[in-house]
Amino acid sequence: MLRSRRGTEMAASFPKVAAGALQLSDATALDGELVVWDATGRLAFERLQNRLAWHGAGAARAAQEWLAHFIAFDLLRLSATDTTGWPYRRRRAALEPRVRRPLAVGTVGYRHGRSPRNRRHPAW
Repeated sequence: MLRSRRGTEMAASFPKVAAGALQLSDATALDGELVVWDATGRLAFERLQNRLAWHGAGAARAAQEWLAHFIAFDLLRLSATDTTGWPYRRRRAALEPRVRRPLAVGTVGYRHGRSPRNRRHPAW
């Protein structure tokens, strides 16, 4: 499942990100951001917004042109255990091994600290 902060289901617009999320253990919830970069390596919010309009085959075509990445920065639930009461360091320590490597085609990643300038790793 992939939802916006307002509860809008977004999996149909971002099928590769949703596929990556399926690789997480059951009942695990992450907090993060969907991002799309332009050809110069800058965030392209307008392209992300455009991706929301596409579903099904259109979403698959848009994904080829404007690859979206989910950058995880918090672990809200781990295998049905609510982690929001845990200290932040403990949540980050539990998050890191789950998303250190891209889960599916470089779509789910882990952000540590400030935004790096070097984007060799597809998910930062």
